[in-house]
Amino acid sequence: MESVMKDIKNTTQKKYRDYSKTPGSPDNDFLFMYSVARTNLELELIHRGGNLCSGGASTAGKRSCLNQLFHVLALHMRLYSIDSEYNPWRKLTHLEEMSSQLGNEEQQPEVPILYHDATSLLLIQILMMPQPLRKDHFTCIVKVLFTLLYTQALAALSVKCSEEDRSAWKHMGALKKNSCEAEKSYEVLLSFVISELSKGKLYHEEGTQECAMVSTITWSPESIEKYLQDFCLPFLRITSLLQHHLFGEDLPGCQEEEEFSVLASCLGLLPTFYQTEHPFISASCLDWPVPAFDIITQWCFEIKSFTERHAEQGKALLIQESRWKLPHLLQLPENYNTIFQYYHRKTCSVCTKVPKDPAVCLVCGTFVCLKGLCCKQQSYCECVLHSQNCGAGTGIFLLINASVIIIIRGHRFCLWGSVYLDAHGEEDRDLRRGKPLYICKERYKVLEQQWISHTFDHINKRWGPHYNGL
Repeated sequence: MESVMKDIKNTTQKKYRDYSKTPGSPDNDFLFMYSVARTNLELELIHRGGNLCSGGASTAGKRSCLNQLFHVLALHMRLYSIDSEYNPWRKLTHLEEMSSQLGNEEQQPEVPILYHDATSLLLIQILMMPQPLRKDHFTCIVKVLFTLLYTQALAALSVKCSEEDRSAWKHMGALKKNSCEAEKSYEVLLSFVISELSKGKLYHEEGTQECAMVSTITWSPESIEKYLQDFCLPFLRITSLLQHHLFGEDLPGCQEEEEFSVLASCLGLLPTFYQTEHPFISASCLDWPVPAFDIITQWCFEIKSFTERHAEQGKALLIQESRWKLPHLLQLPENYNTIFQYYHRKTCSVCTKVPKDPAVCLVCGTFVCLKGLCCKQQSYCECVLHSQNCGAGTGIFLLINASVIIIIRGHRFCLWGSVYLDAHGEEDRDLRRGKPLYICKERYKVLEQQWISHTFDHINKRWGPHYNGL
């Protein structure tokens, strides 16, 4: 087990293993192991196209060893323990007296629980639990974290609403607060979150630019339900994948519009007696470990205390979107002449000279000098250095004067070929024939797929050392 962990650490550059402010701190190892788990789950999600609508079918087409990886990580995580005072599980499931919170406020500038990332909390809790993990323990953790996530969605929504919308929702939900289903009604919960957060400075200044942009939206019950589901879906996807790997349960296939309800049912969030003929309401998945209004009051109190000191940051942190676009390479123009004319005489931003061999990073679009001694830093030429900073050792560069793509992987490199072909479908390396070249979308898609699936090492055969000279 120890040698497996050493291999994982040795294949990762040092700067991607140092997360905490103190070098050599145990926090670094703890966060590194958690990040390995999360990165692998998110990468599988990318291979599946960003959602789980296709069910168990994965484009990766290979047997997964995530279960074994989690076992190794969990064994190593046991060496660490979370200080009981800062244990997030306590904040999620225990009601504390307000007087004790007030007394400790100065001593503990702790991050309010509504700013915590639910997916991070899930992975850390799972990896810290005694192994092998029981299914009912897993479901319990997911249910508790879903209540936190849903409250975060309501808080973010309340900040995005205009003042008129807020007062309308506050009044509408307050009328239904005493109904038997109040804890599973987004109207009541949204109304309560608004009334609790109104006690602080969160809504006072409409200063931030994001608020000005989003408050023009008119919120209907349908758009609110869609917003809440979209907010929670990334968490449900990662959690469903994790359950699939840990317990070997199949992922059900579904249509895009029913992904939320299918994943919620798969995770045990939906009550078994739920009526399917009614329109689906995400709040029906809530299962509060303690009275909902009491715990929400506690969480909102932390936000109120935080915004007393940092009003703008308090609002910006709530409004941030957690949705990411799938990774893709740069969009290239149809005709190669467009690229050539633009970059051929472009000056280097470091040495302000025209490079002899200009190149462009196809991941981020940075203009670099291939083999340029002017931009050399600590014996590393610019392309090699950029591949470390941009892709943790992997770089994809288009050589402008040759129309060829080179791949850098760690200390090796290879010529990949060209994605620009002439009218007969042939490459023109080094632009010797001077024929007009047009992009071959199929080739470019293959290159992108090899980059996303991390298969450069297996597919490209002619690798050679670059001695940091590219």
